[in-house]
Amino acid sequence: MPVVAPLTRTWRFIPERVLTHLEELAYLWQRRRASIRSDSLTLRDFADLSERIEAHVQGAMVAGAALDDIAGSVLASPDRDEVFAIAWALLRCAADHQVSRVLEAFRHTRGAGLTGLGEALTLVPLASTEAALRAALTHESAPQAAWASLALAHHGRLEAGAAGLAGLLVHDQGTVAEVAWRAARCVDTRHTAQPRPYAEALRHADPVVVEAAVEAAIWTGQPWVLETLWRLAAVPERQRWALGWLAALAPPDGQAAILARIGEQPAAQRGPLAARLGSWQALEQVCAWMTSDDPVLAASALHGWNRMTGLSADGARVMAPAVEGEDPAFQDLGEELVLPELAKVRQLRDEHGKRWQGGVRWCRGHDIRDSLSREAQRWIDLEARWDFGARAVLAGQGVIPPPPSV
Repeated sequence: MPVVAPLTRTWRFIPERVLTHLEELAYLWQRRRASIRSDSLTLRDFADLSERIEAHVQGAMVAGAALDDIAGSVLASPDRDEVFAIAWALLRCAADHQVSRVLEAFRHTRGAGLTGLGEALTLVPLASTEAALRAALTHESAPQAAWASLALAHHGRLEAGAAGLAGLLVHDQGTVAEVAWRAARCVDTRHTAQPRPYAEALRHADPVVVEAAVEAAIWTGQPWVLETLWRLAAVPERQRWALGWLAALAPPDGQAAILARIGEQPAAQRGPLAARLGSWQALEQVCAWMTSDDPVLAASALHGWNRMTGLSADGARVMAPAVEGEDPAFQDLGEELVLPELAKVRQLRDEHGKRWQGGVRWCRGHDIRDSLSREAQRWIDLEARWDFGARAVLAGQGVIPPPPSV
């Protein structure tokens, strides 16, 4: 009788497919990072992206204990997203040797790779990493200590007076101080004897640190933050960022002054800033800007209109004017602008104007000054959601958590 020997399977999975999952995970993680403060994506969009990320990490975890043999060398990559992908998958597999390998890499890596490792350690539960992170907070170099503070704070395990945190918040290296301020954002000190060194951070040479410190102040409800934003709005290199937050946070009686300042900004910035303000006056100004002969201003205003009303008035598409001094070889690769269909704008304004005039903060056709209905939450974008939460914190009501720390 013919006999066929059974095949011996070396793997219960396809190693190349595992690598594909890790590559997709790295790509999607980069997209997620760029999407957190999006003014076009909704919470549902963000959840869908997160589900895709989870699907790929699950696909990589099929390799189990063999994962570090297949892709563990990627921990030495200079690409932060590649390092994040393999580190997160290894930590999720949770075998002792895999966790140890990630922690060992965390202790010795610098630069972008450390960022990927820090993000992975921040996201996983602390059961197998907390002891090492606490040791890193007090005994490792400043970059490792900063990421350890963020990982602990993300899980509510960083004490307000944690040893070493104050020094990290004013560290000369901007990447260290910025991460530490993200950790501080998660720890409210208003009712403790642990004041934060905000004044020193606001004088930091790295604008990223200044922004991180101000956002920590916003999300911990510091009463002085609006005054500080007005001062920062007078600094040219920080003006757009500061005006954006002023537009998001200012009470109704302060919106006219902010709108006037928005009108002084470059044409491409005016529509998005006015949309973040969201007032009837901002909508009226956007309508006026849409009639401009400047295509950049008209397109910017259309962006503001669409975001505030949720009603499209898209018209013709044109190429952006060439920038003076731009290499002619790149002029054909310029940005495409969408111009408003003015007749449609007038029709929609006549139809909905009275309702819009009675609102204070419009986003996608919903007035979100005081509340977020289920329908509003379905349609408003992520930036508007965080802005609503920040206003609530400054009013003494923490109804929405801040954006993800990683």
